[in-house]
Amino acid sequence: MKFIVMGAGGVGGYFGARLAASGHEVGFVARGRHLRAMQEHGLKVRSVLGDIELKQVRASDDPTVFTAPAYVLFTVKSYDCEHAAGLVRPALLSDTGVVPLLNGIEHIDVLRRMLGPRRVLGGVAQISALIEAPGEVRHFDRMQTLRVGEMDNSPSRRVQMLRKACTEAGIDCPASGDIECELWQKVAMICTLAGANCLTRLPLGPCRAHPETRAMMARLTAETVAVAQALGVSMPDDQEARTLELLDRLPASMKASLLVALERSERLEISALSGAIERMGRRVGVDTPTHRTVYAALAPHEHGRQVA
Repeated sequence: MKFIVMGAGGVGGYFGARLAASGHEVGFVARGRHLRAMQEHGLKVRSVLGDIELKQVRASDDPTVFTAPAYVLFTVKSYDCEHAAGLVRPALLSDTGVVPLLNGIEHIDVLRRMLGPRRVLGGVAQISALIEAPGEVRHFDRMQTLRVGEMDNSPSRRVQMLRKACTEAGIDCPASGDIECELWQKVAMICTLAGANCLTRLPLGPCRAHPETRAMMARLTAETVAVAQALGVSMPDDQEARTLELLDRLPASMKASLLVALERSERLEISALSGAIERMGRRVGVDTPTHRTVYAALAPHEHGRQVA
């Protein structure tokens, strides 16, 4: 099958490399030094699950050179969502499945508006992967799960075929029960992790171990769940406990990509995380003071400094 990876950074580079290594035709869309390195030397993935070294890959900054994709793994940063959607739109077929794997939740509406609701699937990536050097992706830990579903949870052949391709490529791709709920579960987890990481400038272990910081994490989770429920999303009654239990199982060294970007003085996705929870909370009458504090603390860093 033909794939476009729109934004071949850590997440897109990892999943795209697994699919390409299993024989699928994958077009990687990237930019800058990372793109040039892929064009000249291919793509390397370092992973405890097994390294991948693709000597040659199809890579460009123009998605329209990759024709007739069955699927697009849409893995850009949230702040690039609209621009990237405009770039990839001319490359799509009427039945291309677009799988957004972005942080946050508001991108679903943006993509449905720009690309058409029929094309857009729900997608959740559970993985820690970063560009370690141009043309090289590092996968941390063993977690590499991809959840995909129709937004109305209806069964579909395109979801079945994508799951089959991912499973055969060695990607964990379990069946989704309620993709909207799973999207919000991911939002609750990443907002809590990122908020604690960035306010303390520490990895997960010290954050969850200190009682005051752990209490803040519980508040971030509770506010996120309250907003989701006010929007009509069906969440488990014990979702707050589930989120904290998940964070307790993650490696103590875990850092959200938001903290990595902050440490590198790069642009931050904070508007798509705590900023979005506060915006949506205002719309539905749910107060989110902890998210408001996180966003206020990180807003001066939001645009980072310009890097090549």
